[in-house]
Amino acid sequence: MALRRFEHGGNVYAHAGCVDFSASLNPLGVPQSVREALCDGVDAFGCYPDPACTELVRALAAFEQVPREWVLACAGATDAFARVCAALCPTRALVCAPCYSGYEQALEQMGSEVVCHMLSAERGFVLEDVPVAHSGASVVFVANPNNPTGLCVERDVLVRCLDRAREAGALVVLDECFVDLTQHAGSNDLLARYPNLVIVKAFTKTFALAGLRLGYALCSDAELLERLRAAGQPWAVSVPAQIAGVACASEGDYLARSRRLVAHERERLSQALAAHGLAVVPSDANYLLFCGPRGLDQELLLRGMLVRTCDNFRGLNNTWYRIAVRLQAQNAKLVDALGEVLR
Repeated sequence: MALRRFEHGGNVYAHAGCVDFSASLNPLGVPQSVREALCDGVDAFGCYPDPACTELVRALAAFEQVPREWVLACAGATDAFARVCAALCPTRALVCAPCYSGYEQALEQMGSEVVCHMLSAERGFVLEDVPVAHSGASVVFVANPNNPTGLCVERDVLVRCLDRAREAGALVVLDECFVDLTQHAGSNDLLARYPNLVIVKAFTKTFALAGLRLGYALCSDAELLERLRAAGQPWAVSVPAQIAGVACASEGDYLARSRRLVAHERERLSQALAAHGLAVVPSDANYLLFCGPRGLDQELLLRGMLVRTCDNFRGLNNTWYRIAVRLQAQNAKLVDALGEVLR
């Protein structure tokens, strides 16, 4: 299988001055407590980071309500995915596509064969089953919610996948980077029951810290978590990222406000897109996938709106677009720009 092109939203450096709908970050931005913690901690920036991320791991464990021994801090979720692939070097791995291209990128760098379970646009991209047994894969990647579709996985589907993976001796990597911005509960309660489960999350999305690169892996298998630790760099998580992460872990009210905002604005934005004749995939997340005319991204760019074209997602082409749910005024500007383009 040919190496997939790796692209990502958020390239504001090439499009200065645009309103960025291409990166799906918390629309409330960096919490004030995090800004203050970073300013107060600036003197520590001249020190090497704590390689064990002691304070951060303690804060993450409390935030996720899991034992500290189950937590590994990483330099973003992409670092966690790379560690899994480097530690296990799977001969064959299964992904459910369309999905984040970083899974395939990390796998193919290790020489792994990637098997794709394609989700059907006609069936709304719903994940109805994960063919673990038939794939021959030793590692399975699942996202909850999926990116770019925004759909959460039904609990019975996820449990069935974990059961089959355990029977097959396979590891399930569950990407829950966006789950804290949905109205759905995460899957931490499954960790004790399934040592073959690694949950990956990121404050990158939840707290709008993309520039600081802060993610983490959760797993109840101590030996496996140690292998993931050894597969990364010793000072992967910077001092500023550790300080910010500790501050974020106490921001329960901010998360509650974020979820309410996302749910409200997502519904308004979805209705507005549909009113313009665009086919919108129902979403649980802080982003929307929709189908529209080719070149829509370029027309919007001319009007100062940066959206994510999805042609490098397996199974999609350049008529599919993903947009982040942002603040009301910004979303209204996007809708107005769409009206100019599509009239």
